[in-house]
Amino acid sequence: MKLGSHTVTVVRPAGQDPLGDPLPGSAETTVGGCFVQPRTSTEATDLRDTVITGLIAFLPPGTDVRATDKIRFNGVLYAVDGDPDAWDVLSGRAHHVEVALRRVEG
Repeated sequence: MKLGSHTVTVVRPAGQDPLGDPLPGSAETTVGGCFVQPRTSTEATDLRDTVITGLIAFLPPGTDVRATDKIRFNGVLYAVDGDPDAWDVLSGRAHHVEVALRRVEG
């Protein structure tokens, strides 16, 4: 199902070693037919300049994305913010996967 004309890349970390440290490398999966929109943007200038940018991504049903993944959109890498949500229509048929994204700079 095509939700929009955007393409994202799901970046999955390779995992952790027995001590819990991240392993090098990652797997990347390109997903087309997505729809990505702005969610929030905040700026804090207390002790340092920090900008937090949020997006909401609507991905085709069945897209494999996890809270530990990152998503690249328009060349920018965002962290998945919380658990992705699978949405159904009233008939119970899968409609889309909704993913909140966040990027912190500064």
